[in-house]
Amino acid sequence: MNDNITQLSPNLPILQDQLNDHLEKNMILLLGNCSAFFDGRIKSRFPDGDRVLIIKKDLSILLHGSSGVKPVQWQLAGAGKVSFRIVDECFQMETYRPKTDESFFITFSEVYLALSYEGQSDETASIIGHEKDFVEYLVNNPDIIEQDLQIIESEKEIDFGFIDIWALDASGTFVVIEVKKSSATPADAHQLRRYVDFFQKKGQKVRGILIATSLPKKVKTYLKNFNLESCLVPWQDVFPTISRPSSISQSKKLDEFFNL
Repeated sequence: MNDNITQLSPNLPILQDQLNDHLEKNMILLLGNCSAFFDGRIKSRFPDGDRVLIIKKDLSILLHGSSGVKPVQWQLAGAGKVSFRIVDECFQMETYRPKTDESFFITFSEVYLALSYEGQSDETASIIGHEKDFVEYLVNNPDIIEQDLQIIESEKEIDFGFIDIWALDASGTFVVIEVKKSSATPADAHQLRRYVDFFQKKGQKVRGILIATSLPKKVKTYLKNFNLESCLVPWQDVFPTISRPSSISQSKKLDEFFNL
């Protein structure tokens, strides 16, 4: 077993002391047969059944059943004090939220496994794929759009919105660029037209380019009718999909994934 994971005592008095000591220091996991009762503005009761109780370091509480993704009952972090005690030869977790006068009880008739995990983790995910990431990439690689294109500004604010990219072409003409990371829609083309019209009414010579991963026939027709341009930039060429391990096929279900 990992050095950061401690298997706790099956002896209830010892387990009680261990868990009360580990609260807010470690993540706690209890697997066993239990009932649950939530007493508050809304009341809920769960009969005896095999469930998993997870208490995180911030005292977030999750009670999971033997199926389903969502917990059957939960409590947000910092809602109230959490404690363990022995009641009528059963093992009970209790938490009380004074602000709303709510109590949450989970009573284990049998504890199959009790673990405490003291490891540290970085909860900040590196997320790639937002449209703003696409815009940033194009700003840093303008030749993908057009040779000798000079980027002036991204997220340029005008009276009724923000232009994704404001640029200058090789001939000195301003260029309005609307970026979509998916297939373009007629609404996207219309938005580009509005931006171009805004500057043309001010007497500026300006071009409009719609960037997307694909252009339906209706969108192409709209752009042609209003003398607007387009540039296809496949999203996956910019941010390739993270490769899936070869041992895991696309069709694997969640329970199959964890049984690999």
